[in-house]
Amino acid sequence: MEALAALSVAAMIMMVMPATVSYFSSMNDYGHDFEADFFILDITDVYKASEKITVSSDGASISFDDDKKVISYRRAGGRIIRSVDGSGFITVMFGVKKFDIRDEELHARLDIETENGEFNETFTFEK
Repeated sequence: MEALAALSVAAMIMMVMPATVSYFSSMNDYGHDFEADFFILDITDVYKASEKITVSSDGASISFDDDKKVISYRRAGGRIIRSVDGSGFITVMFGVKKFDIRDEELHARLDIETENGEFNETFTFEK
């Protein structure tokens, strides 16, 4: 009797398994880029707290000064790194294809694009 019950439970599991696998495999992976979201939150918080914005002479980095510390962002290879007071670094985003900074009279404009094309944004910071 126990063997018959065990076989019937195993048969039920095997019968349900293909439907379960096909259901989960048909679900779309949204592929959301959470690094980009965290980068946006980070740079906007730093921008809101800053009193002065500076773009490097070669246009490779942007710095935010709040009279206590200077936080800068720049591209290094395929990633964006953040430095505090010019020392150390933290990678805040990977897979970056484009990181262009333009220094305009009243604004600093930052264009970012990822390699997979999911993130393509332009930020404008008032000086």
